[in-house]
Amino acid sequence: MAAKKPRNPLVSSAAKASAEAKKRFEADRAQRIGDQAQILSADDMAGMYDLQRGLFTTLGGEFRPVTRDDLMAFKAAVNDIQRRHGQRKGNSPVAGAAGGILAKQVVNLSAPEDRQRASREIHTVTPVNNRGGVVHMRTNASAKSDVTHHHVMVQFLDYDKVLADGNTTLEAAQRMVAGKVRFDCDCGRHTYWYRYIASIGNFNYGRPEDGFPRVRNPKLMGIACKHVIRVMSVISAGATFNLFAKRMIENGRKTLSNRQTPVTVAQQQAFIEQVEEARKKAKRGTVIRTDDEAKARREAQPAFQRQQAARQAKATDRAAVRAANDKLRTSKAAKVNKPIKAGQHDALATAMKAQGYSAKQIAAALKGVEKAGA
Repeated sequence: MAAKKPRNPLVSSAAKASAEAKKRFEADRAQRIGDQAQILSADDMAGMYDLQRGLFTTLGGEFRPVTRDDLMAFKAAVNDIQRRHGQRKGNSPVAGAAGGILAKQVVNLSAPEDRQRASREIHTVTPVNNRGGVVHMRTNASAKSDVTHHHVMVQFLDYDKVLADGNTTLEAAQRMVAGKVRFDCDCGRHTYWYRYIASIGNFNYGRPEDGFPRVRNPKLMGIACKHVIRVMSVISAGATFNLFAKRMIENGRKTLSNRQTPVTVAQQQAFIEQVEEARKKAKRGTVIRTDDEAKARREAQPAFQRQQAARQAKATDRAAVRAANDKLRTSKAAKVNKPIKAGQHDALATAMKAQGYSAKQIAAALKGVEKAGA
């Protein structure tokens, strides 16, 4: 009898994972409330900041007190983020602007160092439960972390719409996955660097953050931690997550409720194995790339360059033939452009009729031939 595969250490009961995630997110909220005196809040950014509070920033690469000029720079960075994500047009907020962000955009807009960490350190992702379009995912933590895993929450904003839009469950799942999401992560990188960006960009899931990251990320660079980036790469990779999403749609249509649906230990293990198998079949490594990076890598391949050279050679040949024909029409106009004979006219009409062309199509073609020979 074949030996049973060992269970991945990331896999655990959905109930246990949910309880742990709730505990971590609640602890984060409690700590944030306790730290309020040290936060540069939305009210402070609106002009209520008292310089006597003596809050510090690292803007400009130096640890120093926040100034009025810093506040103006912070607000400009906020406006840039909101314009990028459709929350602001020019200097004016957009009322009722749609929220969310595409999974692939998260990867494309992420900081290079975060993508590198996701590629080197985060290799395993599995869903543990879903509720009404919100999927609770777990990833491994890096070897340097003081925990073994992290919790990432992903809300699919098109879930309700595709549940009722009349497509098959697989088509609905594919549309949902290709649509916009909101996300959250329990790690420190997301908490102190990126939750504020997600909040002002309107793609935050979970508690909002109005405290400007004046020390850790005063220029508002990047968009997501390594755990979120790895999750988004799995979501946008295709088949494996699409099948999971298909089961989400099937369950939603069957139960018509937003009751939490756990992913069994066996299903979690199968998901991890399927992702790995798909990666091997596609000969895709663990390196996460933006669309531009992937395109540049493809174009650097010898096979791609040979194809491009062949296409260019064909285009050159076609251009040479066109040029020769144009020259012939000019130099031998009497022979090349001579009128069509009646017999040729009838033969063309007969041939087109035999091929099923309508009388209207034949007349249009003959008119074009006559015009060309005029």
